[in-house]
Amino acid sequence: MHREIRELADDQGHRAIASMLSTALGIPLDDGPVAVRKEAVGTGLRISAPVPEALSEAVRLDVLAFLMRTADRFGHYLQHGGASVIWAEIETAAGGESP
Repeated sequence: MHREIRELADDQGHRAIASMLSTALGIPLDDGPVAVRKEAVGTGLRISAPVPEALSEAVRLDVLAFLMRTADRFGHYLQHGGASVIWAEIETAAGGESP
């Protein structure tokens, strides 16, 4: 029973992060060239999204606060050419298997 609850929480966690990033950043959840992405990594899932240059400080702070409550790990990096990408990771019971 405990494992089933953890798996449900993992599923809801990565979906919540993906949905929040899509809404806050104004980008789609699909597989287009500029979209929220999900991929298996190590023992979990990584959700990443490009950050628009014209993102307000208020939205940045809201995203940070949400990720602090929801993700197991999060951060961002600058790609060559200056594009910023935010990412968050959720540990999964199945070790990186995507639902």
